[in-house]
Amino acid sequence: MTIPRAGLVRMEIRERLLNSSFVVSSPENEQGLRIIFPLVGREDRNAIAAVLPVAG
Repeated sequence: MTIPRAGLVRMEIRERLLNSSFVVSSPENEQGLRIIFPLVGREDRNAIAAVLPVAG
């Protein structure tokens, strides 16, 4: 799936014991996409989260 990055925002990161996640959404779409990262993928999660502003 390809999602245009312009206008995307994310919710706060939800930390869990074995994984973490955040929801990515755009102003044009009411539904968001939850991205779940396993414990070993936290470095990737941080890289993705760093380029998306937090929804306000």
